[in-house]
Amino acid sequence: MTSEPLNAGQPPGWGQWPPAGQTPEPGNTWQLRGDESLGPVNGERVGFGTRLGGHVLDNLLYGFVLALFVGPGITLILRAFEKCVTGPDDELICTSGVVEGTPLTGGIALTVLGIVLVGGLYVRSLGRTGQTWGRRMVGVQVVDATTRKPLGIRRALGRSLFAWIVSGQVLSLGYLWMLWDKDKQTWHDKVVGSIVIRV
Repeated sequence: MTSEPLNAGQPPGWGQWPPAGQTPEPGNTWQLRGDESLGPVNGERVGFGTRLGGHVLDNLLYGFVLALFVGPGITLILRAFEKCVTGPDDELICTSGVVEGTPLTGGIALTVLGIVLVGGLYVRSLGRTGQTWGRRMVGVQVVDATTRKPLGIRRALGRSLFAWIVSGQVLSLGYLWMLWDKDKQTWHDKVVGSIVIRV
């Protein structure tokens, strides 16, 4: 007795049949884990408004956590200069002769710690799941354009840095690019080969 392949008789280009009651669409490839469907791997590309909403929420949520570190850090830095005044030639004159080192060092350390911690949380979420806090709230995910899997930490870091350094400059043209791009990709999506889909 010979057994037929699991996908015998299926149309070309299909992995497995979709679950009962769901109609396949041309171009979709379904992934199965045991008997559980993970849905079509191509997903629906997300429009500009939804992506902007996720971006704004990320700025608010991660910005709030960052403020918990940067606020006290700046306070300590200012305290280090509280005995200093600006002279007639804009030089800094301190009555004690030097800037107080302990508050200055502590303030800088606290600020840097906040930036590293919040940046690390953001990139880790983006790389491992494709969803930062804001993206999870609006129901979108950043994935590899070919495999539809999360990008991984390195590519997520590269995408984030490129977005901040390049895409956000020149009237944010790199972000707006998705408005007329056929794949709805921004510049930082194109650089790392990512897309944003609805989940």
